[in-house]
Amino acid sequence: MQRTLLRNLLFLAFAILLLGASMVAMRSILAHAALNQRVSLTTQAVPLLQHAQLLHAADSAQALDLSIGLQLRDQAALDTYLQALYDPRSPYYHQYLTPEQFNQLFAPTSAQVQQVTSYLQSQGFTVTGVSSNHLLIDATSSVAQAQQSFQTQINTYRLGMHTFYANSTPPSIPAALSTLITSISGLDNSAQYRPLYQQAIAQHVRHLAGPSGLTPQNLASAYDLAPLQNSGILGDNQTVALFELDGYQQSDLNQYFQQYGLNTPNISRVLVDNATGAAGQGAVEAELDIEVMAGIVPHAAQIVYEGPNTTQGLNDTYNRIVADNKAQVVSISWGMCEAASGNAELQTLDNIFKQGVAQGMTFVAAAGDSGAYDCQNSNLGVDSPASDPYVTGVGATSLQMNNGTYSSELVWSNPSETQRGPKGAGSGGGLSSFFKQQSWQVGLGVQNQYANGMRQIPDVTAVGDPTTGYSVYCTVKNAGCPATGWMTVGGTSASTPLWAATLTALNQYLQAQGKARLGFANPSLYAMFNVQQQYPAFHDVVAGNNLFYQATAGYDEASGIGSPDAYNLARDLVSPSVGGLLPPPTPGSTPTPPPSMSPLSLINNGGFENGQTPWQESSAQGYQMVDPSNPHTGQYSAYLCGYMGCDDRLWQTFTVPAGYQHFVLTYWWYADTNKNTNQCLDTFTSQMQNSAGGVLRVLQQSCNTNATNAWVQESYDITGVLNAYQGKTVTLFFHGTNAPGQYQTSDFFIDDVTITATA
Repeated sequence: MQRTLLRNLLFLAFAILLLGASMVAMRSILAHAALNQRVSLTTQAVPLLQHAQLLHAADSAQALDLSIGLQLRDQAALDTYLQALYDPRSPYYHQYLTPEQFNQLFAPTSAQVQQVTSYLQSQGFTVTGVSSNHLLIDATSSVAQAQQSFQTQINTYRLGMHTFYANSTPPSIPAALSTLITSISGLDNSAQYRPLYQQAIAQHVRHLAGPSGLTPQNLASAYDLAPLQNSGILGDNQTVALFELDGYQQSDLNQYFQQYGLNTPNISRVLVDNATGAAGQGAVEAELDIEVMAGIVPHAAQIVYEGPNTTQGLNDTYNRIVADNKAQVVSISWGMCEAASGNAELQTLDNIFKQGVAQGMTFVAAAGDSGAYDCQNSNLGVDSPASDPYVTGVGATSLQMNNGTYSSELVWSNPSETQRGPKGAGSGGGLSSFFKQQSWQVGLGVQNQYANGMRQIPDVTAVGDPTTGYSVYCTVKNAGCPATGWMTVGGTSASTPLWAATLTALNQYLQAQGKARLGFANPSLYAMFNVQQQYPAFHDVVAGNNLFYQATAGYDEASGIGSPDAYNLARDLVSPSVGGLLPPPTPGSTPTPPPSMSPLSLINNGGFENGQTPWQESSAQGYQMVDPSNPHTGQYSAYLCGYMGCDDRLWQTFTVPAGYQHFVLTYWWYADTNKNTNQCLDTFTSQMQNSAGGVLRVLQQSCNTNATNAWVQESYDITGVLNAYQGKTVTLFFHGTNAPGQYQTSDFFIDDVTITATA
């Protein structure tokens, strides 16, 4: 090794101190340089720049609101758990986690968060918030600070009538942070979420003096909700979260409830990131969602989460819904095409949705109103977040009724309505460019001529043609609402709250039958689609297209698996003929990780690839111990000693988790020496200590006479030590010394440190 060779040269020079000082400087420089290698976040290129015109550099003093998305811990274990959670054959079926349990198992650690926040603060950023689940860090900076920190240029661009700022190249970050950071949002404002609703063409011609369009009674009759409502399934003891990026006007809602004889539901508002709650241009969307929901399940509590229409705002709003964990169903009628979102943002949202479904939440999102061309151009594309595999994507149809009951449906599309794009308007659907097709997405029609192994949307559909539209009351002038208040509104924004309300009713029905709520709905919906049911649960839409994909028998990218027959869905979910699709959970049981996940790793950054944090160190000569000169794996290890009079200490403190019965410490160590004596002069030890620094157990005791000149694994069963400290903090402590006054020295290296806890 280079450092060993350098120390051998010390015998040839009388200027030992000078050379020693040079070595210290070189060691520091090398370590510093290695730890500050950069990694480019290539998934964060801004797609619109391919067609935009560069105007000028952005104002260097302009303030930016940034949202830093962090990676989940142990993604593979989480994926395994989610499969077990929604597999009826698994003993962990529907054993939902609490937010606290999720954080303990899968959230980024406090040390990892601190590592990222420390870097941001060192660059002059102001960290304004860290989410309770550690998935998001909010920060503010100037354009100049962001450019310097992320080594990119931020410019102002124009595309058509749209002027925006954006980073010209993907941001880069220190390599030590590359395993922690998923996305850096807020460097551009090139795209915003849009509400996915369509007003009826007639609305632009005449103001309606009274209600028009589909009423709550029409919808209940069409989709067989009336039998559930008549039996008292009205959303009692259920809570729905509505994701909104604009406000609503309570007086409008009151008028709607009065018109249709609805008891005023329990509606509360949660404002995120300084949202004002004022009803603005998107108020039609918020009022449509609330009114449709109340028309189907008037007894359900509605929590309207409102955030600003920025990437930071929408990330924080989604994350607040999940972290609060108050709602069983989440309705989302806002979206953006995948290409405009960018892959990094798609992954950040996916992390949030994974936590939600681990907690038993159902996400329902509109599939878009531009047909198969969601980016509003001539390229095929789908809408986010409907394309996320942990979200149920909802399309839209034109509905025909006969004497007040369901007759038929065809996919909604209108090639002549080009407000949403050059190809026209219609139900969103197609193939994701980012998410893979999931194991549950199977059945007649799924493997079609367009299938390419990627996620297909929509999953389901319902009426959304704005020609008939839903009856909505809105008087907000900024939103274009008429003075009379009555409007007819359609689009996938309308079919989405209809499906969210239907799933809410199903949850109440299931719980009344002693069953668990649905949670992540897609596996159950597709399972019923693939099994002959006693009661047909879906209307198969076989006519029409979404401007590209044709409706066919079975699944298709225009209508999914069909629209709901709610009463049949409810009966099928509790029927034995389903084949055990939804067995009841064990009453009062506590979610337990499946065997494949049960081990917990108690040491963070045990391979030192993320720098020093959260290790603490002390060196008599001030050396940085995380060093690239001799790693066991990866690029770094911890280097103790190798200098005269060495006294190097390295330690990490952690909390012993309750409920685990076995604890094993393993690490790799390497020792070499220049000494040729049989005396033990240079020492290396490892031990467990309590919070006061008292020794609980001495583990390894080695010295220069035990030099290995190779990596050797050490393993210790420390169950007897840690069982007595469950719920308390303890410290793993390494200590190296070299004898004073002797130029012959010894090196000690440590790498790949783990303490594994098993149940």
